[in-house]
Amino acid sequence: MHNRIIGFIFMSLICFSCNNVVRVNDKNNDEKQIIRQSDLEEPENYNRIETCEDGEKLAMKDIENGNFKYIFSSFGSRQNLPKNLEKLYGIEIINVSGVLGKPNKCYNDIMYKEIQRKFGTDAFNKAME
Repeated sequence: MHNRIIGFIFMSLICFSCNNVVRVNDKNNDEKQIIRQSDLEEPENYNRIETCEDGEKLAMKDIENGNFKYIFSSFGSRQNLPKNLEKLYGIEIINVSGVLGKPNKCYNDIMYKEIQRKFGTDAFNKAME
């Protein structure tokens, strides 16, 4: 019984710490902290990508062409991170409605690694300041 309780607490902590939502740091603007119904809708996929493989291929093609882009869902696009990525590194921000779906996440996974390689492993942390 004791192990089940510890296991439950451990899994709860993992679930709460592993989310896909950008941290909300701006206390001056409550608009960024409000989750709208449209933020929870079915994902809209960037450039009609339908699978994870499509997202990865498109990211690789964009990188080969020297285009650095990053996809944000409707909630994430209202945070400071997208604006700062664009301002600090010239990264094009793609806003999609709804939650960030798997094809978009796969695109971002490839792009994230390349952005870190080019601008430093702390690029996203600096952009969140």
